[in-house]
Amino acid sequence: MHQLFRKINIDWSNPLMFLLVGLHLAGCGGDQPAPQRSTPPPATSSENTIAQKTTGTASISGTVSFIGEVPKLRTVDMGSVAECKEQHSAGLKSEALVLGDGNTIANVIVKIKSGLPSNAKYDPPTNPAELDQIGCIYTPHVLAVQVGQTVKFKNSDSVIHNVHTLSEKNPAFNKAVNKGGEMDRTYDQEETFFVKCDIHPWMKNYIGVVSHPFFSVTKLDGKFEIKNLPVGKYTVEVWHERLGEKTQEIEVSHGQSAELDFTLSKS
Repeated sequence: MHQLFRKINIDWSNPLMFLLVGLHLAGCGGDQPAPQRSTPPPATSSENTIAQKTTGTASISGTVSFIGEVPKLRTVDMGSVAECKEQHSAGLKSEALVLGDGNTIANVIVKIKSGLPSNAKYDPPTNPAELDQIGCIYTPHVLAVQVGQTVKFKNSDSVIHNVHTLSEKNPAFNKAVNKGGEMDRTYDQEETFFVKCDIHPWMKNYIGVVSHPFFSVTKLDGKFEIKNLPVGKYTVEVWHERLGEKTQEIEVSHGQSAELDFTLSKS
């Protein structure tokens, strides 16, 4: 019996043995490559497809105006800083409500609030937006930027200022900016927040961070225009620091230049 269980010696130097083992492994599957698809899998959403869906040839334009009794605005007191006061010999009114002819409103952020595809992605502008300090005031008083766009904080005055941002969704900071100095920040979350100078308390600004490029800020004539919109139905929102927010619905078609006016009042 012990001969039946005798150890079998295999001669691995025999080329025939290697051939037989190789054929056995091939029959069992071994490391065969996966079978090729006869047809490619269906294409998934790509960035190019997204870009085609989220831009278009429609536009929305209009005017934002004030109705009602115009409130009396105070004159800014710069008496404590001679270098600032000298730059405003005629005095400086508060920028809390700036009205043009016909009571059009400046410094209103107008943006698409809803209606864009939920999976839309937009590259931010490569050029930075600038918030300067000139004549001891923030210029512009209201700044709107896109998520991911660089904001350059500058000081063109001969006096030191500090920039104190009160953002909540984005990191806030409070830093001094010397004459001719500047610093950059980038914001990743949509929000509108207040900016002030602790050295000169009358210096105030608002920054609106928007997740897409479809926005505008009104000038003294109260006009706005939002371009390159795709076909669709949108909610358009206007925001003012004192007069609050207001929305309207509008639907645009290919190549259409739709008009949409807003009126705001003191509540």
